[in-house]
Amino acid sequence: MKRMAWAAATGMGVWLAYSYAKTNKTVPASEEAEAYARSLLERVGLGELYGSWSESEMELTDRTLALYHFKGGPGDPVMVFVPGTSVYALLYTEYMYKLSKQGFNVVGFDPRGHGGSSGKRGVYTLGELVEDAMAVIDYAIATYGGRVAVSGSSQGGMVAFYCAAAEPRLKAAVCHNVIAPDEPDNERMTRWPLLFRPMMPFLAQLRPVMASPLGSLMTPVSLYLDLKAETSRLIPDVGRFLKEDPLAVNAVSISALHSLASTPLARRVEEIETPVMVIHAGRDNIFPEDYVRRVYDRLTCEKEFLYLPDAPHLVITDYVDDIIPPVSSWLKRVMER
Repeated sequence: MKRMAWAAATGMGVWLAYSYAKTNKTVPASEEAEAYARSLLERVGLGELYGSWSESEMELTDRTLALYHFKGGPGDPVMVFVPGTSVYALLYTEYMYKLSKQGFNVVGFDPRGHGGSSGKRGVYTLGELVEDAMAVIDYAIATYGGRVAVSGSSQGGMVAFYCAAAEPRLKAAVCHNVIAPDEPDNERMTRWPLLFRPMMPFLAQLRPVMASPLGSLMTPVSLYLDLKAETSRLIPDVGRFLKEDPLAVNAVSISALHSLASTPLARRVEEIETPVMVIHAGRDNIFPEDYVRRVYDRLTCEKEFLYLPDAPHLVITDYVDDIIPPVSSWLKRVMER
């Protein structure tokens, strides 16, 4: 028994040390971050886009959010963009830049604990990401006017979908990936669905634990997502990128994982009134096509399904020229009413 107790205490100590190191990862100073952004864009042949945005900070009560403005013309509608798991808005520079050239003011932002925003790295809940997006939506309306939409990729697509359910001022939502908490098979978005399936009812009872300091214990992103299965022009080796990128997050809190499966929508999928476009890549290794189509079919609002059969999960970074025309056309149609 003593050996077991010692092993458990040692394991917990290692976990605590690992979590402390991950949550307190140093955020690069602005000059270093700018130099890295330039080198990243140059590596993938997009160096000419560096500096096509302006930056600002949004000061909230307990956090500061980094914002990136890709400006269209005066009076153009505005799109708020939410990045995906572990990453930050400027990774989607091409998407935001080219959408702005179609007649939109685009405001990308780094959620708390990500990129250039404040907060412990990777410590968040889905509800908190939605709060961040809603704060930026408020800012966008005040800055650019009331014709506002929201878009997001992967986890950011989930956030955009949650915003569509909660924010009646939104004119549209463009969601690369969606999730509905009342679907019976949400564990399929994990790397090990057979492991997570029996755990789901148990995890649903852990909300008080997740709100305690234990909720800030960290787990590697690679533990629940198969990063080796992801291919990308921008990020040839996703796992290595998350380890080496100075702004990326390669571990997230267990409270974040718990929230992805347990956070309710503000209203049921069938009750969402905001027009929704769902983007799905046929070779997506994270979000199963039949699941995404099932959630999409439940929508009763005006909707559109943009399907790219030969694209991988990271479609928003790699297939921008295939996505921008239909996204822009649909947005203009539904937002001009």
